[in-house]
Amino acid sequence: MINSKAIIIVKNHDALRVAASSARISTQPGTAMEIFEKSLGDERDLKLMNKVLSSGHKSVIEHQTFSIAFNDVSVLVEQFVIEARLASFTVKSRRYVDFSGAGYVVPDGLSEEQASLYDAAMQARFADYEKLMALGVPKEDARFLLPYCLRSNFFMTVNARELIALVCAMLHGRGRDYGEIRALGAQLKAQFDELYPGVIDAEKGRFAGCAVAPLPGGIKAGEVREGGAELLSAPDAPMALLNGALGFSGRIAEGDIRALILDARPRELELLNYAFRIKNISLACLTHFARHRIQTQVIPAVMTALAGGNYVLPETVRAVPEAEAVYRAAFADQAKLAECAIARGIKPEDVSYFALSGHQLDILLGMNARELMHFMKLRTCSRAQWEIRGVAGKMLDLLAENTPEIFRMYGPSCRFGPCPEGRMSCGKPQPRI
Repeated sequence: MINSKAIIIVKNHDALRVAASSARISTQPGTAMEIFEKSLGDERDLKLMNKVLSSGHKSVIEHQTFSIAFNDVSVLVEQFVIEARLASFTVKSRRYVDFSGAGYVVPDGLSEEQASLYDAAMQARFADYEKLMALGVPKEDARFLLPYCLRSNFFMTVNARELIALVCAMLHGRGRDYGEIRALGAQLKAQFDELYPGVIDAEKGRFAGCAVAPLPGGIKAGEVREGGAELLSAPDAPMALLNGALGFSGRIAEGDIRALILDARPRELELLNYAFRIKNISLACLTHFARHRIQTQVIPAVMTALAGGNYVLPETVRAVPEAEAVYRAAFADQAKLAECAIARGIKPEDVSYFALSGHQLDILLGMNARELMHFMKLRTCSRAQWEIRGVAGKMLDLLAENTPEIFRMYGPSCRFGPCPEGRMSCGKPQPRI
């Protein structure tokens, strides 16, 4: 039985006054405070909000924010929710926390036979996770055997407009066929309706037409693959565009790229956009990519990773023959069990829970040069998780080859100033730019 919860733990009731005031300020005389004092947070304000929102002026509701606790939800839900770009997240880390006792989500509606198969598969993988740690494999690498039904806990803070979009996606969009996601969407809708009745219902029609790719039906055993990156597109004349922007703004001399990169507000870099295909990254690594807000991502369904069957193999596992045998056998066994689950009639959406965190897929992403600088500061650092650090390094090599005048200066934070890791620093800073 699914016991996942999504609980709004902070909601500012006075925010209705702010939202209603913002709806009035563009059409009424008076100062901001005079208009705010006329808003009482009552039925008149709610009626005004419904009228303004129905007219398409949705920015006013962004003044209402919520903090939400996602309690004992699956990692599959975590991945779905964390793709909401205009929100803040803090997730319990599987790099540092022992998840052997975390438990897992069991989808509703399984027959006794299906439930027996499901439980056997998940208990076997948790047992393998503990075996790896007993053999000296660190938690951050043993976690690749944790299934996507693993219970996760995290906090999210989001404005009302983005929450409406998320709830509609859960109930009527790409999450609608996943029982756990749909149930959590219903929980959030009920809590939101207490403050803004009817607002979500008015939006749901936009999401009913959301196309959803069919889930793959077969499961492959797969093999170990190395992560990589392919640069799909880049500006035709990046330096001409960048120098033109510098000449237009007049802030920094044309050609002084170092000064621009070290500037506190290098907006001109945002004009340069790059697109990548990131190849063979684990589902665990995917979450590191998804957390970067200022980007565009195209991410296949989790079932795609399970169906492909390929997986990452950490060096700490490869170094211990007994651990490697356990690790490889776990992926082979999970593929057989997932195929058996499909044969026994478990829905593909529920078979998605069989995916292991080490299963791999490809994603597409686009970032501008300013966000790429932030990304590289974090992800090429020696403290970054080893898989994303490796892929980030390959991305940076491609960028430096394409536009060396800019990207040869990129790298970890220590290239731009003091290391922000404090006592956790590696003590080997790279040369400053």
